[in-house]
Amino acid sequence: MSDITSIHFLTFPNVSEQDLLVPWELFQALAWGFAHEGRHLDVSIGGFEPGPVATHMGTEIKTNRVLEADDRFDVLYVPGGLGGGAASSNPEILELVRKHHAEGRWVASNCSGVGVLFRSGILDGKTITCSVALARRLPTLGADVLSPRLAWHVDAENRIFTSAGGGTAHMSTVALVAQFFGSDSARGLAANWDSLGLLGGALLQADGPIMDTPVELAAAAQDSFEMVFLPD
Repeated sequence: MSDITSIHFLTFPNVSEQDLLVPWELFQALAWGFAHEGRHLDVSIGGFEPGPVATHMGTEIKTNRVLEADDRFDVLYVPGGLGGGAASSNPEILELVRKHHAEGRWVASNCSGVGVLFRSGILDGKTITCSVALARRLPTLGADVLSPRLAWHVDAENRIFTSAGGGTAHMSTVALVAQFFGSDSARGLAANWDSLGLLGGALLQADGPIMDTPVELAAAAQDSFEMVFLPD
């Protein structure tokens, strides 16, 4: 039986709809299924300011929790978005990340959220993956980014989960479910969303598939977004 009973999805201004809501919806669906089995998984969403929160595409998302400094969850999930750069210098957010890691709790991220984890210091000495937009900048700042870059990477020893850009949000979330709750739960979830038939057992692995982005397109993404996602 998993010791994971709570997961919180962090919000901040200009968060990405996809990076936030895809994993949130999958875990929310998982919690709904668990409830019918007499199991409990608390899934919350919110930031340090009252909602709703405006995303980087202008959608407003209703939240269900306003964070306080002493809040703790079994899993803290930091999504990406154009607001990731500002979040990476937000002292409340960085301290929340640090405290969760220091207390042995899971910290997960995708896209520019990996930059938030990097700025918090919890990735020091850890092997990670990241989005194409940060794949050039992070190594120059001292991060140990997997090469070749992977769609996601589970560091179970340090309880850190990093994943690539928003396009991997569904796949990487299924892999995270497999890590927390086992392959049966992950397979059932993926089957309901019809991703199991598309991607099969790759969804259940601790390391995702190789991200093979053409060099010229990777450079274009980096030129456009690396300083937005992780400014000096």
